[in-house]
Amino acid sequence: MLRAARLALLGTLGALGLDEVALRTRWRRNRLLILGYHGVALDDEHQWDPTLYMPARVLRRRLQLIHEAGCHVLALDDAVRRLYDGELPPRSVVLTFDDGAYDFYARAFPIVETFGYPVTVYLTTFYAELNRPVYDSMASYLVWKGRGRVLRWPEVLGRHGDVALTDDGRRLVRERLWRYPVEHGLSGRDKDALLARLAARLEVDYDDILRRRLLQLMTLSEAGELARRGVDLQLHTHRHRVSLEEAVFAREVGDNRERLRRLRASEATHFCYPGGVTRREFLPWLRRSNIASATTCAPGIASRRHDRLLLPRYVDSAERSDAEFRGWLAGVAALLPRRRQAEAIGQFLEEPGAP
Repeated sequence: MLRAARLALLGTLGALGLDEVALRTRWRRNRLLILGYHGVALDDEHQWDPTLYMPARVLRRRLQLIHEAGCHVLALDDAVRRLYDGELPPRSVVLTFDDGAYDFYARAFPIVETFGYPVTVYLTTFYAELNRPVYDSMASYLVWKGRGRVLRWPEVLGRHGDVALTDDGRRLVRERLWRYPVEHGLSGRDKDALLARLAARLEVDYDDILRRRLLQLMTLSEAGELARRGVDLQLHTHRHRVSLEEAVFAREVGDNRERLRRLRASEATHFCYPGGVTRREFLPWLRRSNIASATTCAPGIASRRHDRLLLPRYVDSAERSDAEFRGWLAGVAALLPRRRQAEAIGQFLEEPGAP
């Protein structure tokens, strides 16, 4: 109901032209909209999870709306510096993509490139090196592909027996697939073999999925190619995990940075919290790691009042309307009440399921 009311209000503001007025205010000029994206579907990923994936046509439409609004799309490093120096141009926007999925390389970047916009990719590097599908995501995707079936897999499901893949059944199977590798100490390669066995039981063609590289990250070689073409690669931890211990947290950032060092001309100094998981104790740890800025998944538009290590973003999705997106470009959507963004689960190395 809250979202419906917000959409109705944004539609009314747009019809009255007030979002155009807001775009040109001094208030908006002193603020930076950082847009966050995840995946652009290669096949049906946007049907599986429209909060993470959008069709290519939706991304193209978003960039067209940015162009029509006369926004200035800035490189992240330049934008953060100009925000705190009070030197932003009117209607400033930054484009960021989390994780570094192969679909960014194959689908998203060619679209961004046609608009000539700078873009930052927060690249997590464990699966970029492994060059196999991301286990948690692929397990969920395969179970979704098998919806309506009954899964018989006593080795993994144990006492649960045969499980009908209804909504509740899929939740149960995802939970077991999350815990099973921990219980058996499986490596990344072992977990991929488990995915292949799951696909076979669901009669899903896993070889075809691998060939099309669904739910995989770019390889480091592909990421390096994009860096040479102007894509800004920044930090997202090595394993897409954080820790409540500073030494472990710093190692995650350091391992990630060491791999990016091979791909960039300069040191990576901007960070994105994996899964949107933030804690106040992380801030001094990031400063000691020479991090210049850190973006969150908290919805908002950045101003000089924000800590550089807690910058809000608008994380866009296929579920958002044009009116909603225009409202964020103008900044008025940031002023309306909204639900707090939930943190992703399983993002701590201390929890089971870490790579």
